[in-house]
Amino acid sequence: MANGDSTFSEMLKGFGSMGDAADFAISKIQVVQIFLMIMVVVLYKLLILPWRGAKKKQLFDELVRLRDLTVTIPRDNVSKDAGEDGFLTEKEICFFEKNGYLPPFQLVSEEQAKNLRREAEEAFADDFEGVSYIGSKIREIEKRHGQWQIESAGLYQALRMRPFRELLRNPKLSHKLASLLGEEVMCWRSQFFDKFPGAEGTIWHQNATFRETGKYAKLQPTKDTDPAVIQLTAWVALSESTVENGCLRFLPGSFGDARMDFLYSFAQDNKLFYIAQLPFSFTYFFNVFKIILFGQIFTKVMLIFLTAAKILGEDFFDKFKVKDLEMKPGECVVFSSLNMHASYPNTCKSNSRFSFVGRCTANHVRVAPGGKDIYSTAEGMVEYELPEVGNFQVYGKDSFGYNKILED
Repeated sequence: MANGDSTFSEMLKGFGSMGDAADFAISKIQVVQIFLMIMVVVLYKLLILPWRGAKKKQLFDELVRLRDLTVTIPRDNVSKDAGEDGFLTEKEICFFEKNGYLPPFQLVSEEQAKNLRREAEEAFADDFEGVSYIGSKIREIEKRHGQWQIESAGLYQALRMRPFRELLRNPKLSHKLASLLGEEVMCWRSQFFDKFPGAEGTIWHQNATFRETGKYAKLQPTKDTDPAVIQLTAWVALSESTVENGCLRFLPGSFGDARMDFLYSFAQDNKLFYIAQLPFSFTYFFNVFKIILFGQIFTKVMLIFLTAAKILGEDFFDKFKVKDLEMKPGECVVFSSLNMHASYPNTCKSNSRFSFVGRCTANHVRVAPGGKDIYSTAEGMVEYELPEVGNFQVYGKDSFGYNKILED
């Protein structure tokens, strides 16, 4: 980061403005919908917002409470000797408690990573044998708009592809997860990411319970759990990951400030009140509602990030330093999803960045108890049924029985 640059300006490298994020085609009917929403919010700002002082105070009091969170890993999480066969040492646990991630380590060889990538790409080319865990309606919409990619088609597909389940069960990884999450660890969602040449970056975001665009938190702990370790992400590079092709970026330690995650849920539950906090501009509000109503999921995340920065103040990021995480094929990084993270756009001409991700949690956490989720498509929000058996064991055995676990 150059002298004089703010952390916020460093974070925005590779991203455009709000107008750039809203630069996608919509129909005339959708334009009318946006105009109606702008009229509603203007009336709300003029007639109702002045009477909502107590609600505004409650919002900002909650934001203050979320500024200084900590994480403490129980040292008796596992009974094995520290440092043995992948289990974390005291020094490594302390590093995680301070930074919210573990540095990249070699999980499999480069050749094994290449073979796993090939298997995933071949499965996608065969449309995963017609199996879509997010339903046929979403698949049809995304295909109709040319947006059916492995990121959506590959959701939960490790439930069908044993090599990727075994990848997460590799002791080099599973023992690290057990050191942080405890004796019983499961994967509740698997994904593939193929950042092809020309692909946009993923804007900064954080997540504790993965409500996302749904109506409820997908992860609901049944024990007292620090928000930063409700779930951990195991991100495995199946290709080289560089600044040029879109590597991960972190704000180490930012799990201690969970305001962005809170605002993401608050904005969904209090849309008019949240938007009314923003200074009015017709063009700005047009773009805001265009993204809210018709943008894809990561575009909505960008909206939350940019609007939240207006509410929180851009300087709130300055206590953190951006870390770019370049990785080699076969390397893995484990991090708290409450740590703010992002990725660069892929500016290469022919080099894709391909990865596999396992999202892991302790078995005492109830996963998606509602059984449904909402997916953001080019034609609006679409509800779909989550997999009936959507979890598989990564370490230990399930003694809680809160979730359906794949038998394999």
